[in-house]
Amino acid sequence: MLNTMRKYAAGWVAQILLGLLVLSFAVWGIADVFTGVSNHSVARVGGTDISSVNYDRAYRRELQAMSQRVGQQITPDQAKMLGIPNQVLGRLVTEAALDDQAKNLNIGVSREMLIREIAEDPAFKGAGGTFDRNYFVSLLRNNGMTEDAYVLERRAQEKRQQIAESISGGATAPQALAKALHEYQTEQRDIRYIALPTSSVGEIAAPNADELTAYYNDNKADWRAPETRTIAFIKLGPDEVARPDDISDADAQKAYDAEKARYTTPETRHVFQAVFTDESSAQTAADQLKAGESFDSMLEGIGKKLSDSDLGVVTKDKLIDPKVAEAAFSLPANSSSGVIKGSFGPVVVHVTDIVPEAVKAFDEVKAEVKKELALASAKADINVLRDSIEDARAGGASLDEIATNNKLTVKKVVTDQTGKDVDGNAVADIPAQAQLLKDAFASDVGIDNAAIPTEDGGYVWFTIADINEAHDRPLDEVKDKVIEAWKKQATTDKLVAKAKDAKDRLGKGETLDAVATSLGLTVQTLDKLTRSSRPTGAFSTEALKAAFAGPKGSVEVAPGAEDSEQIVLQVADVVETPYTPGANDNAPVTQQLADAMQNDLLQQYVAELQRQLGVTVNQTVLQQIISAI
Repeated sequence: MLNTMRKYAAGWVAQILLGLLVLSFAVWGIADVFTGVSNHSVARVGGTDISSVNYDRAYRRELQAMSQRVGQQITPDQAKMLGIPNQVLGRLVTEAALDDQAKNLNIGVSREMLIREIAEDPAFKGAGGTFDRNYFVSLLRNNGMTEDAYVLERRAQEKRQQIAESISGGATAPQALAKALHEYQTEQRDIRYIALPTSSVGEIAAPNADELTAYYNDNKADWRAPETRTIAFIKLGPDEVARPDDISDADAQKAYDAEKARYTTPETRHVFQAVFTDESSAQTAADQLKAGESFDSMLEGIGKKLSDSDLGVVTKDKLIDPKVAEAAFSLPANSSSGVIKGSFGPVVVHVTDIVPEAVKAFDEVKAEVKKELALASAKADINVLRDSIEDARAGGASLDEIATNNKLTVKKVVTDQTGKDVDGNAVADIPAQAQLLKDAFASDVGIDNAAIPTEDGGYVWFTIADINEAHDRPLDEVKDKVIEAWKKQATTDKLVAKAKDAKDRLGKGETLDAVATSLGLTVQTLDKLTRSSRPTGAFSTEALKAAFAGPKGSVEVAPGAEDSEQIVLQVADVVETPYTPGANDNAPVTQQLADAMQNDLLQQYVAELQRQLGVTVNQTVLQQIISAI
């Protein structure tokens, strides 16, 4: 029965009911941490509680999985922006609703069935392809889960699956719907088209005063100046606090000597290695080399090429065999060794290009060393300085006074809410930009604002020095931009009119080739296009949609891939793929529809179940968990 259930547990069903279990094991990389989380429930669904421990574990696991997918650590603020806290809560609420229903319906899973399902789970199979108990226990332990806790969770998942199967597992797609979808997805079309470039309408003259004014008034919002604010701020971070000049030469020299390897480029050599099956053959080759024969010639004599023995340009530590490494790095350039009894048999090595070890002198890197020492020292001083600045602010000190007393600089930027200046250019060097702009545009002149943490471990304090309200820019201020926009619109209008004229000519019986010749253009072709094809060249996504809007022989006009360009296309041929019920080629379409129907049914069932059971959320505990991470 459970095998049948798995057959239908796809898409949304699998995500909700399997709880992403196998996927979770694949992405777990660190043990869950529960420190500081209270024992109160995060939510209650009917008579089933979602404990703060379970939510905390699920939330941390999702953050870890998301971080691995994007290749960088997801911060708490980023997690909130992505809606991860609510997504995790929604999944747990759904599971709790099904758990509660399973309890009400007295649904059970036999011990034998549960053991068999766990034993057959691919996540717990060892190198031999069978269930590995030691690996199973180790995997659970490494991820902060006991065997008993896992068995309980797995039993709950199997119960949820039984409900899912009973509600939607048998849903199948009607044959008429499957046939329609098959025809829609597989229909192919051959298209012939011409692309009308902007150059085909010639030079567009500037508008007269009346045209310009009318266009400006009709599109005044396009040139409206957004609200900008002058933000004055001081940043306290390692770079602002560090004082490299305060580091003595003696301290820098000491740090340099301790980490001299950082400033050393090791010797490299281009190494070639010939491996022999026996020592006698190796000795013969070594003797030939000693007698003056080239390494290339020796290799040819034993049926090998130089590329077969090339180990590349390497450092000594990159050669696996210690004996080979020692020999290769003791030879002069363009010379060969004697027979070496290597780990994989007798070998002879040959060395060509040698780049000696290079060490940067202390004077070359002194400034860099001092800066690093100063930054390390500054990081330890930041929190002390932060407390001092907060005390000064509490005492009424201004940003200018704080900056002077702490050898910092007050900077000012004029920016809109998106980080752009009055001309629409990005404003550079705004620390903690997303949070600073958000807080700045929620503040006002004269307001004392909270410090904002920065990515380098520092802080930013800011005030609003001035607010310039959003306003319509006068025509004289944006005249050049309005003229440019008017010309662009006029060009597009003329191109559209020209394309429609070409379409009308085709409708009256002219051929596409004749129309293209009269316009000085070339007819282009695209064969076997489907609705999912990726447009290429001048052909755009809009043109692809237009190509499937009418029957064979129909003519359409659509925007081209380039700005203002227009496409005039003609459907040269339409090929429909016959639909055969039960054919393997149709299996993906049929399964796609079945999955969608099953998902819809289950979503409706879960929504109604939650409505009947009632869902309450403890926002206080929820926010405590989210804020603690």
